[in-house]
Amino acid sequence: MGTAVETGTTTPVTGTGAYDTADAGAYEVLRDRLAAQTADLAHRAELLNARRVEEFGSARLELASTERLRTEHPVVPCDVAAVGDILLLGSTGRPGHRERVAVGDVFTLYDRDLNPLSESAVPGLLDDPSFVREFTDLHRYYRQARLLRLRPVDGRLLAVFRTGEKADDIRVLRWELTEDGRAAFLDARGERDDVFPPAHDVEWTAATREDHVLGRHPHVSVRGEFYVSAVGGTLTVKLEDDTETAEGIHSEPVDEPLQSLADADIAHARVGALILLRVRPYKEDTDRHLVFNTLTKSVVRLDGIGAACRRLPDDQGIVFPGGYCLATGAHKTYELDATGLEFEREVRSPNGEDVLYAFHARGESRRLLLSYNTIRKEVANPLPCRGWALTGDGTFTVLRADGDEPAQVHPVQLWHSPYVSDTYAAASPTGSGPLARVGNADLVRGISACLSV
Repeated sequence: MGTAVETGTTTPVTGTGAYDTADAGAYEVLRDRLAAQTADLAHRAELLNARRVEEFGSARLELASTERLRTEHPVVPCDVAAVGDILLLGSTGRPGHRERVAVGDVFTLYDRDLNPLSESAVPGLLDDPSFVREFTDLHRYYRQARLLRLRPVDGRLLAVFRTGEKADDIRVLRWELTEDGRAAFLDARGERDDVFPPAHDVEWTAATREDHVLGRHPHVSVRGEFYVSAVGGTLTVKLEDDTETAEGIHSEPVDEPLQSLADADIAHARVGALILLRVRPYKEDTDRHLVFNTLTKSVVRLDGIGAACRRLPDDQGIVFPGGYCLATGAHKTYELDATGLEFEREVRSPNGEDVLYAFHARGESRRLLLSYNTIRKEVANPLPCRGWALTGDGTFTVLRADGDEPAQVHPVQLWHSPYVSDTYAAASPTGSGPLARVGNADLVRGISACLSV
């Protein structure tokens, strides 16, 4: 009996080992097949994209030239806007001449070759009697009035002036614009139009006691994907649901070592393969932001998310003031001043291949532009600037951020860009083959999805 029982217990163990070996071998075969299929899909998608570019063309964000705008008097430029094909430069006017500020001290028009134009070059813009009256009254009643920004919003152009010490002490002059460059002055009551989109387009979910996992080293479960804790003197992220160890894949010290699991405020948000983590340990004044990649099982701290965070198309990642984090695992924080930057707006190319994210510092002439390509899955080099403008053909004028001293010569960069207007794109010639029948935008979406596998 004993021998029979012993034989019966050893046979399953041997069999399990054989099954494990077989399972491991089958897994490797399946993995290799999937990898080969993925590589083949990517190769075919690249070939299709090459045919798409031949059929429809492609435009990248590329520097065309560096030029200069000239003003009649020394000024400090603060922003630039496009009115049709004409550029409108806004400045803070001439210091020391505040008793009477003329329209030309603050606004200057330029043609496509950056030659100065008269104030009547765009009828209804700077020569409108109602505008001149409102402009004059503004500077008469608010001696410290200065232009903050020029904003195109829903077919209107806003000129936002700071009138006092507080950030919300503003007066907004506004015009109605048409695509062909015509303008009609409306009034000086545009404050209700000068609103900005939400800083974050992700939904945060706060941790509750139901997410707590107790034990020797307790932690909070985040969707069962990973575990986080701020007890024991460190903020720790773990992959395993193991409360017997305090070790994890990421750890950093906290200010207060004596805190319980419930003392820290923890929340998360899901963006495709990324899980954003917001943690405020006990007795700390600011949130910490981390990103967990469910594909690479890695963690990176990116506190810039706190100021603003926007999803990339198809949840390919996120972009924030001064950096980005992609589902591929690529991430970067640029070495530039991102203090106080807020999300301002985004501009999409007509085919959806490129998206421009604009951030600005409210109350300052400081902006940051990040351009993302959905097919190449890459972010172009950041463009810090004072202001920027887009014309219908995609010409991108960037007002360089060079100094705060008044001058008569102001450097600008002209860029070729994919951000043409819908009208310009619709007028571009298209073919009649099979790709033309599918359409450029649908091809971009399909190719981007294939390259995300």
